[in-house]
Amino acid sequence: MKRLFVTFLTTAVLFCNSVNTFAVSDELFSTDTDEISAALSELTDEERQEYIDENLTVTEQQLSMFAILTANQSYDKITEQVKSAVDAGVEPVEIKEAIYHAAPYCGFTRAIAAAEAADKAFTELEIEIPVESQATVTDETRYDDGLAVQRELFGPQIGTITDDMTDSSKLQTIYLSGICFGDFYTRTGLELSTREFLTFCTISGNGTCSGQLGSHTNGNLNIGHSKDMLRAAIILNEEYNGEEKTVEALRVVNSTGE
Repeated sequence: MKRLFVTFLTTAVLFCNSVNTFAVSDELFSTDTDEISAALSELTDEERQEYIDENLTVTEQQLSMFAILTANQSYDKITEQVKSAVDAGVEPVEIKEAIYHAAPYCGFTRAIAAAEAADKAFTELEIEIPVESQATVTDETRYDDGLAVQRELFGPQIGTITDDMTDSSKLQTIYLSGICFGDFYTRTGLELSTREFLTFCTISGNGTCSGQLGSHTNGNLNIGHSKDMLRAAIILNEEYNGEEKTVEALRVVNSTGE
C-alpha cells in the first residue's frame, strides 16, 4: 500500500511539473510581445538552463555567445568567453571563425575588434593563435560558390544576375552572393549548418532587423534546425542582447512559418 501511494504521488508531481512547463512554453511560443515578455520573466534559472541544454550542444552555446558579443560590441567580455569556450572543449579555430563569420552581418570593424580581443585571450592562455587561412574561394569562384550556398540554404528560387537588372541590383546581387555567402559561408573551420545558425545569432544581436532575422530563421529550418534551437540561443544570450531584442527575436521565430 505504501509503495502504491509513493508511486501515485511521484506520478502526480511529474504531471504537475509537465503542466507547468507546458503553460510556460505556450506563452513563450506566442507571437504577442507582452505574452513573450511575461513568459520570460516567469522562467526560473533552472528552467532556462534545462531548455538551453536540451536544444543546444555546449559548443553551439559557446559559439553563439561569440556571435552576439561581437554584434553588441561587448569586446571586454570576449576575453573571458574565450577562456570559457576553451575549457568547454571548443577549438581555437572555431572561436575565430565564429567571430569572423559575424563580419558581414554586424560590420567588419566590430569583427576585427572582437578578433583582437580573442587573440589577446589566446596569448594569455599560451595557445597558438590560429593563422592558417580557412578560405576556399578565389576572386573568380566566390560569386558562383556563394550562389550555390544560398540555393542550398534557401532554395533554387534564389536568382542570379540577369541582363535586365539595374546596375545597383547587379552590385547588390554580386556583393550578397560573393561576400556574405561566397567569402564566408564557404570557409572551413565550421560546418555550413553552424554558420547559418551563427548568422541568425549575429542578426539577433543587431536588433531592428526583423525581416533579415525571419529570412535566416527560415534558412535554419531549411537545413534541419528547430525553432527550439533558435529560441534556446536567444534565451541563453538575453543578458547580452537585453529584453527588447530578446523578445523581438522570439516573436520573429514564433511567427515564421515552418
